[in-house]
Amino acid sequence: MGMHTSSRKESGFSLIEMIVSLGIFSVIVTTAVGALLVLISTNQKLQGEQSVMTNLSFALDSMTREIRTGYNYYCDSTYGAEATGGPNNFFNDDNSQEEIIGTDTLDCDRTTENQGHRVQGLSFYEGGNSVIGAGSSDRRILYYYDAEAQTIKRRVGDSAAQSIISSGLVITDAEFLVTGTSPQSSGNNIVQPTVTISIEAREVGEDKVYRLQTTVTQRILDL
Repeated sequence: MGMHTSSRKESGFSLIEMIVSLGIFSVIVTTAVGALLVLISTNQKLQGEQSVMTNLSFALDSMTREIRTGYNYYCDSTYGAEATGGPNNFFNDDNSQEEIIGTDTLDCDRTTENQGHRVQGLSFYEGGNSVIGAGSSDRRILYYYDAEAQTIKRRVGDSAAQSIISSGLVITDAEFLVTGTSPQSSGNNIVQPTVTISIEAREVGEDKVYRLQTTVTQRILDL
């Protein structure tokens, strides 16, 4: 019986092929991870921007609802380190808005813009009794920008003012532009009182600035 020999060819990857494959795989993984990190960072920024706009929109909506139904708009500003103090200052929590302002009205025009006001805002009578209550001796609501605290505050009647802005936001500038507060019956005014609110803000620790503006017209007929 003759002997038969058979040969079997061994196949596989060479060392060079393995190195090339690992190199290509590394490049693909690095690119994919980099793209994922960019997407995560972008998503975080978008969530931050959405949070800022949501907080600012909520603050504006809260103000405009009460301002629109209010009346006897009185807008003013004060300057210096003691802007929220003094016996005749309705920005002072110790003073009564009702006693200082009464039923007076006052416009705020562009002539006061960029004069470095420390505090600037709008006081008005509530169009009803749902917030203050019928028995209160001070029936005015006040919204104002506090430049030192970098926030917008709300004062109801004779209570202390409270910030209406989220703690994660910084209000870098805000302005209440008020026109047409003189009654139409006086003959000096033929338009309804109008309030334009401009807000400039940024997130704490961030440099990007966000700006919002809205205009409100008094709903109660100004006769």
